[in-house]
Amino acid sequence: MKALFGGSKKKKDKKDEAPKEPVPTLGETSSNLGSRAEVIEAKIRKCNEELKPVLEQLKKASKTSKKSVQNKALNIIKRRKMYEKQLQVLQNQQFNVDQVQFTSESIQSNISMFQAMSAATKAQQAEMAKIDYNDLEDMYDNMADMMADQEEINDMMARDFGCEIDEDEMLDELNELDEELAMEEMTGKVSGGSRAEKNKKEEEDILNDVMN
Repeated sequence: MKALFGGSKKKKDKKDEAPKEPVPTLGETSSNLGSRAEVIEAKIRKCNEELKPVLEQLKKASKTSKKSVQNKALNIIKRRKMYEKQLQVLQNQQFNVDQVQFTSESIQSNISMFQAMSAATKAQQAEMAKIDYNDLEDMYDNMADMMADQEEINDMMARDFGCEIDEDEMLDELNELDEELAMEEMTGKVSGGSRAEKNKKEEEDILNDVMN
């Protein structure tokens, strides 16, 4: 049967297959589209440069040559419009590729952020597991007891071991001091007044002796 129908077809050997080209990345695709757009933009600038002298010729052309010059200008304009349309297509394609690339990068960024936050959360949970809340509470209780003991020690160390003083007696002594000060002030004023009168009388006696 195989001989009748020419036998079965041989399977292609994998070694004979052409190696597949690597799929370009989104960044490479966008860069390629950008390069093609730059080429089209250069062609549009060239059309504008070619159109300027033709328009000058059209202004100065006679009736017989005006038609040919006008056709030349129209051909340049048509070519420029074609390039402008191609440029618009390339720019739209590049925009779409950039949008996909941005979305892909955002997804990868979110995945990386999630992995980092997940790892950090697990690490924090592992560290928190090392803390015994009962031990923590006991530590704070011990600290409070130590602070209370320290305050009591401070009070004991600041205790006055001198003789006891009667506050009423101290107030009486203070009042006596105030009265003594008041008497001294009054005595000073009286003695000052007597001294001034004596000096005045001596001056009058001296003046009388001089006049006589």
